[in-house]
Amino acid sequence: MYQLKPVGVVRNKIKHPDDVRTLKHSESVVEVYEDYTSGLHLTESYDYLDILFNFHLSQITSAAGDWMVTTRSGEKKGVFASRSPLRPNLIGVTTVKVIERNGNRLKVTGLDAVDGTPVLDIKACDTSFFEDLEMEKYHATVMKNNPRVTIRKQIMAGDTGKLLIEAGKMHGHFCPGLAMGVMATTHGMQVLDAESDGLEDLLAIVETNNCLADGVQLVTGCSFGNNSLIFYDVGKTAVTLTKRDGKGYRIISRPDSQAYIRESFPEFDNYYEEVVGRKNRDPEVVAAYRRSGVERSFGTLKLDFDRLFDTMWVDIDVPDYAPSHEDEICSRCGESVMASRVIKTEGKAECLPCSGNGFLVLDGHGIHT
Repeated sequence: MYQLKPVGVVRNKIKHPDDVRTLKHSESVVEVYEDYTSGLHLTESYDYLDILFNFHLSQITSAAGDWMVTTRSGEKKGVFASRSPLRPNLIGVTTVKVIERNGNRLKVTGLDAVDGTPVLDIKACDTSFFEDLEMEKYHATVMKNNPRVTIRKQIMAGDTGKLLIEAGKMHGHFCPGLAMGVMATTHGMQVLDAESDGLEDLLAIVETNNCLADGVQLVTGCSFGNNSLIFYDVGKTAVTLTKRDGKGYRIISRPDSQAYIRESFPEFDNYYEEVVGRKNRDPEVVAAYRRSGVERSFGTLKLDFDRLFDTMWVDIDVPDYAPSHEDEICSRCGESVMASRVIKTEGKAECLPCSGNGFLVLDGHGIHT
């Protein structure tokens, strides 16, 4: 039979099991043994972790086949419906809040295990079940009719933190530029009181294809795919929101906004220079760099809006609704192509690549041929 091997030990001031209830509001340290220290990499980036441990002071006293226990409230229940330490395998599990990590020492709160308790494992919490429950708050038919109902509520509540998390799913990471996009566009949506979004009744104009643009897309629902996102390739960190009446609300970062962010979160620049500038790939340094980036991103949301942005009302020449085009078949490659992008040569339709004509590309350098 496989024998469980402790990976560490609990250190705190509680010596007797009867006192463990006070631990829910006290700090403990999970001291991980040297052989397992590398397993702690990035644990400090989580708010909560699951700690599995051995009830080493408990004894199995149940008679054969009798696994009923009496809880502290006096209620009788099956051991599997309780958190009693009198268990067949004497294994406990508790979700703890992470305070900090220092080397092989993980400081936490909420761990109901006494000093000297052997730690069997540490795991990231699985919250996917609760994500499903969150979705159940909105009936399936409501979500089908309005897939952005949750985002709309967050915009009206000004909950930029949750919006930034959603934007991060699309953007791939968190950064101040993404946070500025979320922050600026949430403000703009509230000013315009935009009830409709993402279907060409609301248009978003971005003036650069940087991180801000992804925050704009998430909050507004405007995208290239639904023809409500317009790109001005002028290299300014700015977004304009407008309805079909052409009255636009432009939000642009102030010239000193980046300096304001750097001054507010100086630690990030130090790590940036170390990791990006000096190419230091030490896992601990890289982890600290990523962690400081997250802190800087979410911290940006709490900075003074008026020190980050200037705003103004502008008149916009609103384009007509996007036309619908039939497809044609390229006579050379045989692929389907939008009719508006076809070149006719001697009566034959050719796509731009096959015709030898240049076409525009949008990438990190902007729009070019």
